[in-house]
Amino acid sequence: MKEYNQYSSFEGSQHRAGHSRRDILKYGSAAALGAIMANGAISNAHAQGKSVTLSGHAPDALDQGNNTGEFDSNEPLNILIVNYDGGTLLDFAGPSEIFHRIPNTNVRYASLNGGNVILEFGVVYGKTERLADIEKTDLILVPGGSNLSVPMQPEYLKQIRRLADGAKYVTSVCNGSLVLAATGILKGKRSACHWAFINKLSEYGAIPVPDRFVEDDNGRFMSGGGVTAGIDFALRVAAKLRGLQAAEVAQLAIEYDPAPPFHSGHPREARPEIIAMVDKQLPGASKGLARIPGVR
Repeated sequence: MKEYNQYSSFEGSQHRAGHSRRDILKYGSAAALGAIMANGAISNAHAQGKSVTLSGHAPDALDQGNNTGEFDSNEPLNILIVNYDGGTLLDFAGPSEIFHRIPNTNVRYASLNGGNVILEFGVVYGKTERLADIEKTDLILVPGGSNLSVPMQPEYLKQIRRLADGAKYVTSVCNGSLVLAATGILKGKRSACHWAFINKLSEYGAIPVPDRFVEDDNGRFMSGGGVTAGIDFALRVAAKLRGLQAAEVAQLAIEYDPAPPFHSGHPREARPEIIAMVDKQLPGASKGLARIPGVR
């Protein structure tokens, strides 16, 4: 998995800062908490030769003090999430949780024929709208799934492409980017995907990028990596469209403060024997070329 080793672990840098959330329980004031976090951030940034702001945070692309976003706070934001049989619940449940918590935002769910869809593992998700009944949307999100044979059908692709062409933002999570790519709209565009399927994107003319969040055309195209990356993706979308403050409020409200118990969430960190076991389940996964039902 040498192609993934160049991407560093953010979680690892946080552990090296020297303070865990559990340590903070020993301190009794917000001032002490702020001092601990600021000192940790400053020390870590200095160790890496980075500049820091007075707040103690290393500069970030999103941390520019701009809380306005691309959509005015009084302007409704319409988001459409595409559903289908075989889809993965968390691919859209994570983003949905964020989107519902940002101001003046309307989230809709649709499938080809409307009604219930049977997701991965037999989970029934109900009362979706018909794609054909939706005239347009500001943002379309195509989540991934363990079986893409349904959304890869010509009529599904036709409806997704129609709505994507009229949308201001075209997005995906996990291997949902393969569905978008199959419509042709990602030709020549950079896109994320689940690590096991990332290199399938090039077969549709898209440019595979093994990152957790990827954007192209000044953010018109935004995509998240595999499954859990959908939450990171949605927070970045929220910050871009509604401003940093709205995204941070949503993040705090759902207590999105991940601390994975094992460092095996990506091939760049997982032990070789774990990667080998996944390769047996998904042949070609370690090369980003795993086959999935419905993908030509």
